[in-house]
Amino acid sequence: MKTTLFTIGLILGVISLSHESAAATPRHRFSHGAFAYRHHAIETHAPLIELKPPVTGVIPRIIRGGDPLQMLNPFAPAKYGTAEENTVLDPDVPGRGDGIKLLSVSF
Repeated sequence: MKTTLFTIGLILGVISLSHESAAATPRHRFSHGAFAYRHHAIETHAPLIELKPPVTGVIPRIIRGGDPLQMLNPFAPAKYGTAEENTVLDPDVPGRGDGIKLLSVSF
C-alpha cells in the first residue's frame, strides 16, 4: 500500500513539474505550427584581469610561509630555492654578491 501511494505521488509530481516548465516557455503560433520561443544567451567578454607584478625577495618568502630557517641552511632541499634568487650579484666581479634582495618587484 505504501509503495503504491509513493508511486502515485511520484508520478503526479513529475506530471506537475513538467506541466509548469512547459507553461513557463511562451509559444508563438505561426502558419507552420507551434514553435517554442528560446532565449539565446548574449555572449559577454570577461573583464580584463590585471596581472600583479611578481614580488620576490627575502621578506615575501618569509611571509608566504614555509620554514624561514631553511633559507640559512646550505643543505636545504631544492624546494626552498637557491641563494642566487635572493642576492644581487656584482656585474663587475662575476660570482661576487653585492647585496640581499629584501623586497623586489619586477615589471
